[in-house]
Amino acid sequence: MSTEKQAPLLAIVSTDIRRDLVAPMRHFSRLTVRHFYRQAPYGDLSAADLDESLVRYRRPWELFRLLWRTRPDIIQGLEPYALSQVPYQAAICLYGWLWRVPIVGGAHISRPLPEKYGRAVAALLRVILQPLLRSTRLFFYLNEGARRNLRWLGVPEHKLVRHMYGTWGIDPDEFTPVPDGREPDWGAGPVLLYVGRLHAEKGIPDLLEAYSLVRAEVPSARLVLIGGGPERPAIERWIKEHGWQDSVLLLGPVKNRDLPPCLRAATVLVSPSRTTRKWEEYVGMTNLQAMGCGVPVVSTRSGAIPEYVLETAGILVPERDPEALAAAILHLLRDAEARRGMGEAGRAHAATHYDSRKNVQEAERRLLTLLE
Repeated sequence: MSTEKQAPLLAIVSTDIRRDLVAPMRHFSRLTVRHFYRQAPYGDLSAADLDESLVRYRRPWELFRLLWRTRPDIIQGLEPYALSQVPYQAAICLYGWLWRVPIVGGAHISRPLPEKYGRAVAALLRVILQPLLRSTRLFFYLNEGARRNLRWLGVPEHKLVRHMYGTWGIDPDEFTPVPDGREPDWGAGPVLLYVGRLHAEKGIPDLLEAYSLVRAEVPSARLVLIGGGPERPAIERWIKEHGWQDSVLLLGPVKNRDLPPCLRAATVLVSPSRTTRKWEEYVGMTNLQAMGCGVPVVSTRSGAIPEYVLETAGILVPERDPEALAAAILHLLRDAEARRGMGEAGRAHAATHYDSRKNVQEAERRLLTLLE
């Protein structure tokens, strides 16, 4: 009979999953992970990314049944910020109460809840969530806005830990400046790369206007857009109106594992996010991925972007300001030394602070203390 002690089981409950959030979990070594999720809508997961640790659920009772069957020692629940998630939170709490296992949480939403949902709904949410908030032993938060929301909900300071949890960071060996031969050839001239949803809140209108200004100064500049979304038809019309079919590439979604060579082929990553009443950037993962690849970033000050992109690694401009966006891009296109310096600084910072392997190991250490 084997006497080897089985590793404690961590159940992670999510709604949507994507590869940059799933792949780092392979670095857990002292906890066994079962990741329960409802859907994978981004199209960035390949067969190699799917394994037995991923378990799909659809309804609250099904989630409870899966937890009961799996018998986790720790549960990481859903982010506690939506009325629609309350039935699923109840399933998590019920299991935790019955089996007396620690519940932990992760928080990334930084928009003030009364602004995001309206004062009445936010107040109702605060009341409904109290049993969950009291039952949760530890909250990992990703940005200062998320911390303020947790404090507004009444979570005491001693339960809060700032850590890249859930959004783990990057693998510096994958998102690296070192070419691997897969880099695309997008032709002569500097390349402005955008990666993300093609949505107005991501600043697509500002990006198109800024590119027009850049193109007037640097006619050889190319614009490459990776991603899908509701702004695609407008972008296609814009390309046709300007006759820029050969200089603007609309590639659609790209698998996350195929993204590093695309980043390495870029001169600058541009991510001009806009803050809205309901949304702002919580981290800005494509910025971090570009930094890992040694590519300078031009972005905005939406949400938590200034917390993650240092001035030495990129240029942050005001939101909804295409002229400022174009000026920052032109500065980097004209100054090769500035590009090199920002790329190197970004790479060093990302490898030190956004290494998903280190972040998983630190989270694992903190989680294990809950079982002591």
